[in-house]
Amino acid sequence: MEIEVRLATAQDRRALDRFYNREGLDFQSLSGTGKLGASRDVKETMYVIAIAADDVVAALKLDIFDDPRIGLTGLIQHFEIEDELERTDLGLRMIQEVVVLAEERGLRALDTVVPEDRRDVISIFEELGFEEFCREVCLRRELRISPFR
Repeated sequence: MEIEVRLATAQDRRALDRFYNREGLDFQSLSGTGKLGASRDVKETMYVIAIAADDVVAALKLDIFDDPRIGLTGLIQHFEIEDELERTDLGLRMIQEVVVLAEERGLRALDTVVPEDRRDVISIFEELGFEEFCREVCLRRELRISPFR
């Protein structure tokens, strides 16, 4: 199967919507910046996709921000690959495409957040020169719901 990795266009919107729905995500809700990008002003948003037989089989979102400390920075989010293609080089090819786009646009850094238990995904990023630079702790307080609401 031949797979093309490229920047998505407006014509890919429906295919992206179908793909993210298959992955259990709502494409329309991905248009926000998410937790990591919430405090940043997005300058540009793009999606990198992998196409096979006119179908999206992998996708990721790249938001570009102006970080006052270092300049233009990219944030990779919502990186998903069809299950049967996860053990191929497709993930590596997707991130390589993002690195090329980032270099062409003069970005100073690329960031992403990956769950600790996803060693497979972490190893793809590390293979391409990404390094861990911080750890975050997610905290939650469960609240008892009032029966009068």
